[in-house]
Amino acid sequence: MFMNIDIERSPKNILIGSYVGGRSHLKPMLDVTTILAERGHNVILLTMGKYEPSSEYPGLKQITLGPKLNYKNNKFMNIYDDVDFRTMSQFMEHSVNAYNETYEKFKNAAKEYNIDLFFCDALGNDACIDVAHNLKKPVVGFTSFLQFIDPKPYKSDPFFGCNAISLENESFFERFKCSLIRPLEKAYVFRSFGRQLNNVRNQMNIKEESENLSKLSLALIDTFFGFELPQTLPPNIQEIGPVLSDEYPPLTPELSNFIDSHKRVLYVAFGGRFVTTSENNNKILQSFVEVINKKLVDGVIWALSETSKDDFYPTLNLTDGTQIQTLQILNNKHPHIHISKFAPQFAVLNHSNTKLFFSHGGAGSVHESLYTGTPMLVLPLGGDQRGNAQRLKTAGVALSLNKYSLDVNDIVNKIDSLLNDEHVKKNSERMKFLARINSKRKYRAADLIEYVLYSDSILDENVDDTFLKEWVPAESRMGFIKANNLDIYITLIGFILTLIGGIMSKLILQSSTVKIKSKKA
Repeated sequence: MFMNIDIERSPKNILIGSYVGGRSHLKPMLDVTTILAERGHNVILLTMGKYEPSSEYPGLKQITLGPKLNYKNNKFMNIYDDVDFRTMSQFMEHSVNAYNETYEKFKNAAKEYNIDLFFCDALGNDACIDVAHNLKKPVVGFTSFLQFIDPKPYKSDPFFGCNAISLENESFFERFKCSLIRPLEKAYVFRSFGRQLNNVRNQMNIKEESENLSKLSLALIDTFFGFELPQTLPPNIQEIGPVLSDEYPPLTPELSNFIDSHKRVLYVAFGGRFVTTSENNNKILQSFVEVINKKLVDGVIWALSETSKDDFYPTLNLTDGTQIQTLQILNNKHPHIHISKFAPQFAVLNHSNTKLFFSHGGAGSVHESLYTGTPMLVLPLGGDQRGNAQRLKTAGVALSLNKYSLDVNDIVNKIDSLLNDEHVKKNSERMKFLARINSKRKYRAADLIEYVLYSDSILDENVDDTFLKEWVPAESRMGFIKANNLDIYITLIGFILTLIGGIMSKLILQSSTVKIKSKKA
């Protein structure tokens, strides 16, 4: 018998906060809060710039933190290099410099709209979490990067300077490096950032915290096991991905005509945050001409979001000696290559004629590709993308490229392999099934946020260390030594060593006594 439990809901005010901004960070959070808005709650978005696809979320109130962060032309981060924890420290320094102003905007918005709960993007968003903590309001964190929230000693990520996402089969040296050297290096790199942030907090009379993530009432992780390597999670950390919208923008008439007239389409998009070099852009473009000439695909769609025509060299030199003007292709003069600034990605991937996705490997793109069962060729450009590429390869649905050694023949060969490998096709179907099952969990995410909201209002108390204690494992309060019974084991080892020492002393004493007696005799 199915029981319909009706919950009486009074409208609450929820603030979504993201310092980084951008579609990849905001869209899944908005998809979760859309469910909450449908249940009568009020949602306000506070982020950098203006979230442009706001038509997907009618009625959404937006407040800007300032101009949109420009990653291509910035002074604090070179996105042509590896964007790892070292580079990210420069970004974090930038966020610290803006902390005072950002904090005030979050605080003012919280007071103006009488915010009941903060829904904070976990990356570089200290002000959002700090305001919630100081106003004693519940705060829910959100990220797609599980290792960032709940690191495990047997897992790592290239973002942290390691070669692999799993240390299970790595050498002793690699495990030593990832378990000891890299954490110490990371602590050293972020030391000045943390000190600077706490100095600003002290000047503003904001309480210092050794670990900002400890302030989260709940952490929602936009991933799912099967793509993410399995691990145990405490109740206050929930994997609820892949978060996808119920509806997506349809194909434009122009794109629809192109895909319908091409039966084996390669779709290409590298997100809206990172770019690569002009040399790499030309190699990528040349590879498209080559795979069309080899009849591996019969059509290519490339969404050049952040890349302009000026980011290409003027000519392509094909392997058969032919020379082509790049501008001719970029102006859509090639009958089988369609270039656009934007494409409705999900609609393109969901079309039966789209056979392969050439991507940077961002979380949103990965989830859409897995959901539609589209194999991927991944060119990681920064952040979590190298780790995502490894996860996709482990799942058997992708191959990856290196932006520092990009080669046209390598691209062509890997496209050929992905399109013709039966194991890739079967694994793509398997992962599509798993992704679609797990995509329903955004409703659970909304339920969990409501539980946090109503726990706060029912108790009618300020959020403190005992709030939602039923979700927090005892080990977080006991400390590492006590939680792992190390004090007991140390005591036991000490007892055993003392016992062994006593026995050894007695044996030595007896041996000495025997020797003395034998000498006297």
